[in-house]
Amino acid sequence: MKSPRLYAIGFMVIATAIACNTRPSEEAETYNKLFDEVITAHDEIMPAMGKLNSLSKKLEQEADSTDSSGILDSLEMSHKAMMDWMKDFSEKFPYGEFNPKDKTTEEITAKINILEEEKNEVYELRELISQSIEKAEKLLSEK
Repeated sequence: MKSPRLYAIGFMVIATAIACNTRPSEEAETYNKLFDEVITAHDEIMPAMGKLNSLSKKLEQEADSTDSSGILDSLEMSHKAMMDWMKDFSEKFPYGEFNPKDKTTEEITAKINILEEEKNEVYELRELISQSIEKAEKLLSEK
């Protein structure tokens, strides 16, 4: 019969090996990197939301031409698109509900695919908002 001491040593060796393996999986690292990219793009866009509102108000006050109504529509569409994207993103990625350390490779990969789509959407949204602001500022500077 093996001694309890030998079992204890074996258990400690296994426990130490498991504890030392704290490096996240490649999938988890990819997930975290993509999630950070999406949130960074979102954070870059957010200051522009106030600008969208401010420009919309200015254009509404000067709504004397069809040019301004088209640009006003663009500003409002950009604002709505951002609100819709944020709502959609928060439904897909509720705060604190997905921790890649607790998920299987398949679960992480599925979320990575969704994050890739979200990244593309938020980049397109950033461009849309930027163009809307640029057009509105140009029109207002010409008046």
